[in-house]
Amino acid sequence: MTQQRTNTVLDQIIEGVREDLEARRAVVSLQQLQRTARTQAPALDAERALRGSEPASVQVLSEVKRSSPSKGALADIADPAALAAAYERGGASAISVLTEKRRFGGSLTDLDAVRQAVTIPVLRKDFTVDEYQIWEARAHGADMVLLIVAALDDPTLRRFLDLTHELGMHALVETHTTEEIQRAVAVGARIIGVNTRNLKTLDVDVDTFGRLADQIPADAVIIAESGVSGEDQIKLYAGHGANAVLTGEVLVRSDDPPRTIARFREVGAAARVDFLAGNKPPAAQAEFAAEQLDAADAAAPASGGRSLKNSPGPYFGDFGGRWMPESLVAALDELTEVFDKARTDDEFAEEFQRLSRDYSGRPSLLTEAKRFGEAIGARVFLKREDLNHTGSHKINNVLGQALLAKRMGKNRLIAETGAGQHGVATATAAALFGMECCVYMGEEDTRRQALNVARMQLLGAEVVPVSHGSATLKDAINEALRDWVASVDTTHYLLGTAAGPHPFPTMVRYFHEQIGEEARAQILEQTGQLPDAVTACVGGGSNAIGIFHGFLDDPEVELYGNEAGGEGVDTERHAATITLGRPGVLHGAKTFLMQDTDGQTIESHSISAGLDYPAVGPEHAHLHAIGRVKYEAITDTQAMDAFKLLSRTEGIIPAIESSHALAGARELAARWVQELGPETAAEKIILVSLSGRGDKDVATAAEWFDLLPENSDEEQVGQKGEQL
Repeated sequence: MTQQRTNTVLDQIIEGVREDLEARRAVVSLQQLQRTARTQAPALDAERALRGSEPASVQVLSEVKRSSPSKGALADIADPAALAAAYERGGASAISVLTEKRRFGGSLTDLDAVRQAVTIPVLRKDFTVDEYQIWEARAHGADMVLLIVAALDDPTLRRFLDLTHELGMHALVETHTTEEIQRAVAVGARIIGVNTRNLKTLDVDVDTFGRLADQIPADAVIIAESGVSGEDQIKLYAGHGANAVLTGEVLVRSDDPPRTIARFREVGAAARVDFLAGNKPPAAQAEFAAEQLDAADAAAPASGGRSLKNSPGPYFGDFGGRWMPESLVAALDELTEVFDKARTDDEFAEEFQRLSRDYSGRPSLLTEAKRFGEAIGARVFLKREDLNHTGSHKINNVLGQALLAKRMGKNRLIAETGAGQHGVATATAAALFGMECCVYMGEEDTRRQALNVARMQLLGAEVVPVSHGSATLKDAINEALRDWVASVDTTHYLLGTAAGPHPFPTMVRYFHEQIGEEARAQILEQTGQLPDAVTACVGGGSNAIGIFHGFLDDPEVELYGNEAGGEGVDTERHAATITLGRPGVLHGAKTFLMQDTDGQTIESHSISAGLDYPAVGPEHAHLHAIGRVKYEAITDTQAMDAFKLLSRTEGIIPAIESSHALAGARELAARWVQELGPETAAEKIILVSLSGRGDKDVATAAEWFDLLPENSDEEQVGQKGEQL
């Protein structure tokens, strides 16, 4: 077998590469390529060029790159030869030319033009899956080819590398993990690249290079790939021993590429001096690496140069914190410590990923809702969290926290639930791991979500109706906290939303980040571009913060959180916390809160039990305060109209919570139609977080649409839900 399946975007890219390869093979035979290759001048010594003549030097492998799967279009390069020549004038040691056309906009014509324009080695950068491509590279004058370890089995990798060397060329053998580095070394790779981009999510973690570079033999040429946005990354990579850095995006967007390259070489050389002296990395670079890991100082135009992703807490701007009784401080300290260790533990990550894949069914699908989109006037894609095991996004967080509970030696899980989805997911995890489970649920919610109550009980959980207060989600959280105070030694409180005291907002977001990471990769794969907007329903805000996470640092992507407008924000029956709330403290965190003039929490209302909450997660409060996310209220009527429209146009019955996001998309599309015109609006893309399926809401929906027999039990349940 030539190609290995990676279950990442790489598989889809390679499918297209194979199709294009066969089309070229039909025009130019392998024998013709071989004849042409043998007439070419000998390949230049790329290994020597990338190693450099001085040990303390850092080389720049400069890339001609029009677009990418992670960023879409980067630059309109009308004259790749002129750009490559400018790279060489700036001190580039070699030129990388993308020749994959579908996602990178490259071609062999670009390769030919660059080869004629420069006197330094040229890398034909493509996804090599056939010997034909290696002969093709040499026939077009390339001096190097790219071999991606993740995409090739060992016999094929060795065969391709041997052929490359036989033709006088070198190979950049690209790795992403320790195991791939070991495979590259085993086949005799002499130029080894460490790509800091995650193939699954397309996100970059520059600290990956420092973790892996030590595992590469000292006599190999080490190339750092991806993540370069400026001098800081050059310093970091050189400080960890990189001989050369491959960079393209920052150069094609630079006003002065030669000057940028010259500066990269200068700062890289200074950092490499420290590396050779045994200072790896220098203090300033170590700080930078830590900040990258926290996403505290990553470049992001959306926030004035600071990344909004991975905010560590306990505070998000002015919001968040840990406003809790002393009796729970020790438990929160323990949870924080265990969580912080777990998220940097490969064994924990592998177990969480395994459960997410093999038990929950991730990655969830991305489905274009074509008929729904036509009805509202824009293209709509649904992130299908409704297809997860248990029927919503809630299983992501539950599995992660249950694993943490096991690490802490806790054998009992407690949880709150509104719509019942989090309760069902918690009961599911408890059954899976052999734990006791108790779920607190507002008495009113137990009536309108009777089906989910039965599901929890079937899974072995005790469901405790909470009758005081408004008898909804807020009061269920209060009761769960009281239980935790009394049973903290044996019990973990599995909070279901991105609210509450630190570390819950950070932790819940962490376990839901895969929603946004997957969606980003999927939308780029399906459309070749980022969406124009993302919509998600917001109660506490767990599904929303999960999907927003993938796009927070993309200022061109508008983000919309759709709150429960109930019977209208001009009435007293709504849950539009951000729209009309004021800062206050609830359930251990400072956030936006629905409160009266005396600061007392007031009752919320929504037809959706999962959004019937008078506060919101503190990170959402912060994102609203800085203007990154727009929060808009959706009424019960708007949500139910969207519920019906998706059901009738796509055959997908959504949760009423998710229907608020669908209605938000509908409102946004209507504004685009009015402001931009129908034709332009029809090309716009909205990504909707379909956070759950609507089985649990059928009685309420049937009553709303007057579909039930008069005086039936179902009608009474539906009426009660509609009245809340």
